[in-house]
Amino acid sequence: MFGNFGDIMGMMGKIGSIKDKFSDLKNDLESEIFTTTSNDGSVKITMSKLATVKDIELAEGMDKEQIEDMLVMTLNKALEQVKTEAIDRAKKTAQENLPQIPGMPF
Repeated sequence: MFGNFGDIMGMMGKIGSIKDKFSDLKNDLESEIFTTTSNDGSVKITMSKLATVKDIELAEGMDKEQIEDMLVMTLNKALEQVKTEAIDRAKKTAQENLPQIPGMPF
């Protein structure tokens, strides 16, 4: 009976460690900054890899419709980068820290 209790306590310690690893990953992603530029160079968006917009630069002489179109396109491009990187790094963190469980996708 006590052997199972020790196993459970060991597992609880690992869960805390895994939680810390994911917290570290979140902090890393928030501190890593990148810039995405629209195809024509008229819009530059700087954001964290956790999707916090830090800065938006617009070329001079753009009309409202151009700004709106370029912002949507460029934000979506940046968010796709964020999503891809966050998923890849979360999978890697899980693979490195979680026990192998049959049927788990990582």
